[in-house]
Amino acid sequence: MTQEMRVRDAMSTEVFEISEDATLQAAAKRMADARVNSLIVRPEGREDPFGIITSTDVVDALADGLSIETTRVGAVATAPLVTVTPGVPIAYAARLMKRTNLRHLAVFNGREIVGVLSAYDVARAAGRWGDRVEGKTAEVAPERTSIDSD
Repeated sequence: MTQEMRVRDAMSTEVFEISEDATLQAAAKRMADARVNSLIVRPEGREDPFGIITSTDVVDALADGLSIETTRVGAVATAPLVTVTPGVPIAYAARLMKRTNLRHLAVFNGREIVGVLSAYDVARAAGRWGDRVEGKTAEVAPERTSIDSD
C-alpha cells in the first residue's frame, strides 16, 4: 500500500506577503509579478499574519464597484487565516477547503508560515498521485478552522 499524500507534498513553499494597508491595485500587481493567486496579509508592525487575499477577492471587489486604487487589502482579505500543518493528509485539507468555502490554506509549522496550499495544488496532486491523495480520513469537525497533525 502506498503512503497517503500530505500537505507538505503538494504545498507551495514560496510565501508572498502584503501589508493590510496596501491597495488592491498593489496586491493585484504583486500577485501578477510573482505569478501567484494569493498573498498572506500582515498587519503593519506585527509579526503574525492575520489573513489572505486572493485574485478572486480582487475580481469580486471590482465586480462590487470598489476602487482598486483606494480600497485597502485589509478591507477585503479573508480573516482569520484558516491553517493546516505540513503533516495533514491532502484529503483532509481538501475537506477543510470545502467546508470553509476557501481555495487557499496557510501552512504553518508551529508559529512559522511555511507555505500555502491552494485548490490548484490539491488538483495537481490528485492528477499525479491518484489514490495517494484519496486516503481514508475522518470528517473535519464543523467548529474547527485549523488542523494540526504530523
